[in-house]
Amino acid sequence: MNILHLLSWFPRPDDPTLGNFCVRMIDALPEDCHSVILSVCDGKDMTQSFEVKEIPGEHHTHVQIYIRPPKVNAIRKLKMLRMYQYGLNYIKKHFFEPDLIHLHVTYPLGQVALLWKKLFGYKYVLTEHWTIYQPQNKDVLVGKLKKKIVKIANNAELIMPVSLNLQRCMEGHGVKNRFKVIYNLVNTDVFRLGEAQTKNKKHILHISTLRDEAKNFSGILRTIERLRQQRNDFELHVIHDYDAPEFKAFVKEHNLSDCVIFHGKKTSAEVAQAYQDTDFFVLFSNFENLPCVIVEAFASGVPVLSTAVGGIAEIVNNERGILIPQGDEDALLKGMNAMLDHFNEYDRKAIRDYAIETFAAQNIGRQIFEEYNKVLGKA
Repeated sequence: MNILHLLSWFPRPDDPTLGNFCVRMIDALPEDCHSVILSVCDGKDMTQSFEVKEIPGEHHTHVQIYIRPPKVNAIRKLKMLRMYQYGLNYIKKHFFEPDLIHLHVTYPLGQVALLWKKLFGYKYVLTEHWTIYQPQNKDVLVGKLKKKIVKIANNAELIMPVSLNLQRCMEGHGVKNRFKVIYNLVNTDVFRLGEAQTKNKKHILHISTLRDEAKNFSGILRTIERLRQQRNDFELHVIHDYDAPEFKAFVKEHNLSDCVIFHGKKTSAEVAQAYQDTDFFVLFSNFENLPCVIVEAFASGVPVLSTAVGGIAEIVNNERGILIPQGDEDALLKGMNAMLDHFNEYDRKAIRDYAIETFAAQNIGRQIFEEYNKVLGKA
């Protein structure tokens, strides 16, 4: 089977982690499912109009087209569309004739998938990760943008949201289609149980972009300051994609430097080690779908303290952690105290077993492949 993948979010030289979970999902597909990713982005210091690079991945090839950015935005959009058409012809010449298009995140690349369906009859399926459908973003998904997104989603052969909650949110915006919930995945060979360690202080782990409107990291820091007034037996370790000068300033100003440690970006192996070293994971998001960080924590046998937003309540229960209301810092403080006192009472092996059964890469890849077969009439 030959699958051409269109990613609205994809890793770029200036943002190598963007959409990396989409790439992991592609690499989880069975080996007899041949995958090519096609993307177009602005190049730097280009003398020619465009350049094509073939970038090998674990189980895919990424055909990356770099363009010299036009100065006029309308011309840029037209050029981008033309280059995606060029990329399709390039893939047909050098790789295969696609059996199916797999669109990852509705917009903006759904415009290409929809056009190809109308012009050439290519069927496409959609995997959706986007929080734009969540109630907190009701003022964003309106007008022309909403019409475009709903049209793209309704023209897919199948929608594979990463949580049931996301499906319900999409339906609430007028999306009427066939759905199959397929969760985010984790490499259970990389993220695994660690050996028990003796530490001077208990470790709390937080991993995110630190974009406060979504992740509410400022709420975590305010709660840590209150927690520090009650006890001094913990450290909060923070791994983050982007710099955080305002949060680092808060930590310094409030004398929290000895209990809040910023680590910046880390490799997958380093992140996996951080999970093995921690006692519990904390997430205080205002909105989410199905965070990969919780799935990774579970694969590492780590209990989770999180707000009950998006699809999180579908996977976190009393056996695997604590759920609290969104934005409730008193509940977060109570949950942190409970976790610090009782984290070692969780059955870490049972948490990992649940992750293997529910999120293991090979299982998720097989589920997606089965849906491909159904769409193509091969099941």
